[in-house]
Amino acid sequence: MRGLPVLPTNTTRLVAILLAVLATVANAAPDSARQELIGERPNAGGEPERITVRVALLDITNVDDKEQRFTIDAYVEISWQDPRLAFEASVERTLAMSDVWTPRLAIVNNRGLDFLFPEVVTVDREGNVTMRQRFAGPLAVDLDLRKFPFDSQRLSIDVVSYQYAPAEVEFSGVTEMLGRADEFSAGGWSFELLPPEFSVFRLAADGRGTSRVGFGVLAQRNAGFYVLTLALPMTLILCLAWMVHWLPPDIVPARMGMSSATVFSLIAFGVSFRLTLPKIDYLTFADRFVIYSTLLVLLSLVVTVLASRWVSAGRADDANRATRYMRIVFPLGFALIVALMFVR
Repeated sequence: MRGLPVLPTNTTRLVAILLAVLATVANAAPDSARQELIGERPNAGGEPERITVRVALLDITNVDDKEQRFTIDAYVEISWQDPRLAFEASVERTLAMSDVWTPRLAIVNNRGLDFLFPEVVTVDREGNVTMRQRFAGPLAVDLDLRKFPFDSQRLSIDVVSYQYAPAEVEFSGVTEMLGRADEFSAGGWSFELLPPEFSVFRLAADGRGTSRVGFGVLAQRNAGFYVLTLALPMTLILCLAWMVHWLPPDIVPARMGMSSATVFSLIAFGVSFRLTLPKIDYLTFADRFVIYSTLLVLLSLVVTVLASRWVSAGRADDANRATRYMRIVFPLGFALIVALMFVR
């Protein structure tokens, strides 16, 4: 039996090299198509992609003044169209986010959100892509506490496309945020959902801009808690300072002891209360209330010291006259402080 012809060694090597090249090209073609699908937006060179973001704000669980954070629980749907993913079947298909183009969205003020759903998208037969996610955790907020505790704050979820300019990606007009603001569980606040705000996000004034949408919540602080924890104790301390002037001026130890105690109590109370706020370089309404009250108590202490010296010097009439004046001036001064601070 005649054997098969044997190819020359060089020819064999050439055939092997050609087969390897063909296999590499065959394997590279799908990868090249995949990279194009992931890296290039659907309307490259044309109209910007219209991205719709719908947020369901399930809860705001906490607003932390000192850390300037608020904690949320939310569900989001992000949708866009990619005709390259259209197919003939009548049912949706699920793809990994790493296998499709995405608008590269990020939450700028994210400070530790947990994303709870798998990173996948669903695609229908027309190429409509939808990404669904639920996330919970803290977001940063820049609080303006000048009117504390009668302040209101804007809590924002700031979403930007970190890669694409407004000419490439824009948020659609039906972008929205829904939620039952009256059922949020954070105590001490009343909430109201605000319309989304569209803008261009830049790190520098002359820097490259990217599309941004801000979902806002107006948070109104309920001041009743602070009336009980700040105004009422301060009023009691001030009453103690006022009662000093109802004692006879010649009872020096008792008057001086009560006056000194009110000063120290007021300072300690003001400092401890301030520790609940962040390190800000301006005065709040509450700070002004504490400062004005402290000045009033210091005035009371000064009059008490003078009355004691006048009694020791045999000027009892002057001491009694100063004491009688303070019985009137002190409550009038406190009424003025209350009017300035709390009557709006």
